[in-house]
Amino acid sequence: MTDHDLLIEKLGREMQPVKPLRSTGWRVFVWLLLALPCGIAASFLVQRSFTDWTQPGALQAMLQLALAFVLGTLAIRSAFTMSIAGRRSISWKALLTIGLLWLGMSISQIPGEVPLVHDNDSTRCFTFLLVVSTPMMLLMIASLRRTRALHPVRSLAMAGLGVSCMAVTLLAFCHPVHLHPMDFVMHLAAIVTIVAMTVLVGKRWVTLK
Repeated sequence: MTDHDLLIEKLGREMQPVKPLRSTGWRVFVWLLLALPCGIAASFLVQRSFTDWTQPGALQAMLQLALAFVLGTLAIRSAFTMSIAGRRSISWKALLTIGLLWLGMSISQIPGEVPLVHDNDSTRCFTFLLVVSTPMMLLMIASLRRTRALHPVRSLAMAGLGVSCMAVTLLAFCHPVHLHPMDFVMHLAAIVTIVAMTVLVGKRWVTLK
């Protein structure tokens, strides 16, 4: 088409008003409002028992839970921010600091003497984390799909970190206060798996086209 004025006029007629995005804080709040109940509902699909908060070390477990929730919230906020060009996300140093604190507290929850033989609780932990994270992951991908992303892998990886932290937060309500080393290993394995799944599943839908 060589008539540029005609092309501009045609495109102008076809343009539709763009609905502005809500603030990042509001998007995070709405996501939490939808995702956490979905994760809780999914938890009924797996075998679980509620945490006994009267055990010694319960206070430290509560602090660990709070750190996981804060890290997850900040990671979700960062994923939303990264998906919009020109926005500055939360410093990775802040996220790393909180993550290391959570990691250190998790290790400190492993008792000095643990049984050599462990039952299948660790496998149930891994299954629990994957099950409860699935609906939250899908909601996160759907939320990011609206804005797409210049760097979808980074945005999705951050989103996967946030989702995995929220899954860990929910697990804290269904897990003994103290950790077996194998539990800890399976928790880390589940986190890595959730991040990888979020990137692989979401890359097709979040890529900027």
